[in-house]
Amino acid sequence: MPITRSAFQRYRLIDEVISRYPRQYSKERLFELCQETCGIRSISSLEKDIQRLREDHDAPIAYDKRANGYYYTNPQFRLLKLMLTPDDMEALDYAREVLAATQGASVADELTSALQKVRQSLDIIREVKPGDGPEGIGRRVVYVEEKILGGNRQYVPILIRAVNQNRQIMFRYTKHEPTEPGVVPVLRTLHPILLREVWDSWYVIGYDERTQKERTFALDRMSDLSILDEPCYVPEAILTNVSELFEHIYGITDSSGPVEEIRLSFSPLFGRYVKAKPIHQTQEVISDTDTECIIRLRLAPNRDLLMHLRSYGEHLRVLSPASLTEAMVSSLKATLAQY
Repeated sequence: MPITRSAFQRYRLIDEVISRYPRQYSKERLFELCQETCGIRSISSLEKDIQRLREDHDAPIAYDKRANGYYYTNPQFRLLKLMLTPDDMEALDYAREVLAATQGASVADELTSALQKVRQSLDIIREVKPGDGPEGIGRRVVYVEEKILGGNRQYVPILIRAVNQNRQIMFRYTKHEPTEPGVVPVLRTLHPILLREVWDSWYVIGYDERTQKERTFALDRMSDLSILDEPCYVPEAILTNVSELFEHIYGITDSSGPVEEIRLSFSPLFGRYVKAKPIHQTQEVISDTDTECIIRLRLAPNRDLLMHLRSYGEHLRVLSPASLTEAMVSSLKATLAQY
């Protein structure tokens, strides 16, 4: 549970004293120090703080009657490694407010989700202790998918700054199509509007003045990025379209069609998976029986959605719209033609 600034100051002091003076600082001396520094009122208040440290933060605090003092049963334990200070939390809350104001609530929610993952990771770390396996033999008990992070993520804060300052950007961009050896990608300029992260890859969406259209660029194919002094001039129609686009888009690729009502029929087993991990925030469960689970999405069909739906194989049947059904059939026939 969240802690107040005064409580954090007391916890930090207790942690520093116990870790620095094992079995030497008596309860009375610790109380006097906390009273002088943090304004704690009684020894019973000190004992309650220590109990909260044990219960809420798994601090291995024990009491030595002979020395009349507290100590850590694990000398390597440090409370501050597992806590965010109130200043940290204030900074993160401020960052979330800035993100919500400049990038939309979805990006701010991603920050909240990331913080939750950090806290969950710390909980896992506290439980995974070397040597706790059978007969004291250390073994790995948690396996997670290891992600390869990269893709010019250092450009993210630069691009956020450009959007916040309403300034154009310049960069070189390498397409996936092969080019002749020694050919240097041309410099491009863009009026950046927003950033989006999809499947651990980052993209910047903006207005391309040359084509007078919105364009999407992957950060992992960008180079020589710089912020220009020229301000952004984005037509209102483009700004509105981009701002609303990803509310009804799966993945990152654009769609040439309108937002449609998509109905999908899943087998009962995969229906449970889809309910536990929705495909998109617009997902609604229409029917859930012993024979099938039908969901509804409000999306503009695109290539990314088609690729994702294909991954369900025989456990999925597209009910509507007819255009998406036809696209699925055509894609599956082309796949079978390869064998």
